[in-house]
Amino acid sequence: MKLDAIRRNVNRQARQIWDYIESQLDLQKDVCPGVIFPGLAHDSDRKRIVEELFNKQEIGVVWEEETAAKEKS
Repeated sequence: MKLDAIRRNVNRQARQIWDYIESQLDLQKDVCPGVIFPGLAHDSDRKRIVEELFNKQEIGVVWEEETAAKEKS
């Protein structure tokens, strides 16, 4: 996937996340923006880019596969 496509996908997902977060804040709920990906990105550059793009929009990123591997060690 090219960088432009990654950027478009992250921006689309970020808008969806923030739309949901704002709707919950309007209901006086305590929420925190974040996204959990089930597997790691195919390469470290893509992983870094995805994390940077979400972080610029103040959305935390967790890679479930990476977290599970750390818990086992």
